[in-house]
Amino acid sequence: MRIPGADRAIGNLVKWSTKDDWGPFLESVFASHLNPIADRFDMTDEELAETLGEAFDMLYAVILEDFFTARSGDDGERNVIDDYLKRRGWRETVPAKRYLAAIRESTISLYEVIDIDPGRTMTVRDLIRGGDPVTIEEKMGSESAVRWDRVAARLIKVNKKLYFTGGMLLLSHESSNTFLSAFEETAKAVKAKLRREAKKQGGKPVYDGQDMKGMLLKSSGASMFTHAWLTDVLERIHAPLPEIRNTDGDEIVISEVRFPIAGDEARVTTVIDSIADIERDAPVGASWTWHGRGSPSRRISAKKHENLALQSMDDSGRTSLGDIEVKNGTVLLRTNSRERAERGRDLLASHLGPLVGPPLTSHEDIERMLDRSVDPRAEKDDEVPPEAAAEIMREYQDDHYRRALDDPLPMLDGKTPRQAVKTKKSRAQVIEWLKYLENSEYRLASQHGHKPYDMSWMWRELKLDEERQAFRTKN
Repeated sequence: MRIPGADRAIGNLVKWSTKDDWGPFLESVFASHLNPIADRFDMTDEELAETLGEAFDMLYAVILEDFFTARSGDDGERNVIDDYLKRRGWRETVPAKRYLAAIRESTISLYEVIDIDPGRTMTVRDLIRGGDPVTIEEKMGSESAVRWDRVAARLIKVNKKLYFTGGMLLLSHESSNTFLSAFEETAKAVKAKLRREAKKQGGKPVYDGQDMKGMLLKSSGASMFTHAWLTDVLERIHAPLPEIRNTDGDEIVISEVRFPIAGDEARVTTVIDSIADIERDAPVGASWTWHGRGSPSRRISAKKHENLALQSMDDSGRTSLGDIEVKNGTVLLRTNSRERAERGRDLLASHLGPLVGPPLTSHEDIERMLDRSVDPRAEKDDEVPPEAAAEIMREYQDDHYRRALDDPLPMLDGKTPRQAVKTKKSRAQVIEWLKYLENSEYRLASQHGHKPYDMSWMWRELKLDEERQAFRTKN
């Protein structure tokens, strides 16, 4: 904390909050944040805290700060910070007292990180109340945050400088978008209700749209954020592991079909060459790829799979359904599912006929295959140099994202990004998609300690570079 004495003042205030005068009120504030979610997931508060682990510390700080801003009494005349400063304020430094007073008047909101100077500052914009971006002094946050992160936090001004308070919740893009939609609907509903009441009494509504959002944030914003964050985190924790399937929706099972060659091997290769959707890999050698129609992304979009999809494609973007090889008197078909193995077996059998004998099929699930693939005797000399690995990854990402620009995406209502940017509504969806991708790349790079993939070319390709730059200057 850059404010002299602020940490000590918070510690003293926490101790003060546990006194008989404030203890019950503190407990009621914590109950309002935790009990509804604990009940929903059939957990005690203690089980909830144990499940969250270290993440509970940040949640605790957010709830504690909500208590610091709350008022009690018949007319809301009592506040714990007022009480502490009146009775024990003489113990604190002037900057620390200003810090406590700023927290008392603060309002939580949802901020999007649009720029970072690691170890020094963050530039953020308020996604709920709007306004121009602001740059704040934030050492620890600027070292852990990445661009396009979304955080529920309190922004305060002390001695003409902006700071985040200690409590901060990182919301995923999915949960923050859900929150923003729900918050907007709630604000509209409350505004309409107040308008009807004012009309009955012959007066005018007290709040406009922005005032209504500010009022909601002030009155119940903190619990709305903690409920949204807790629900998202606990659903992820309790969710079953997603099944890995291929782009046909089949469960991944490594399958092999072996046909013993009963006739002339040269004739077998000629017949395989003639089968539609099967192409020889090279002029020399007896290996082929069995192709499916459409790219993996298009197949996934068409089937709307909710599970993880294992993709495989050739250089032209077509889906690879399996590999075929003629070797040691055998026609060998390899696929990544039982279903594809059966289809490929029937396809080959119908064309090869008496040239091959009855097939032998074997299957191996992916977990067993991965366990078997681990070779503890592998030497470090066989490892790919870091520079080469980075170049391979960059080329893969270039290819993957370039294809994505022309693939229909569920989050764009089945449109390709190039199609979606042509209308105002879909253009906004593309911007959110790009921000989500870029945030994911930055966070992945941060976790693994490497340079993030530069996605600026995608913004330029879709003619959205001006919008990207505008986030840094104006909301």
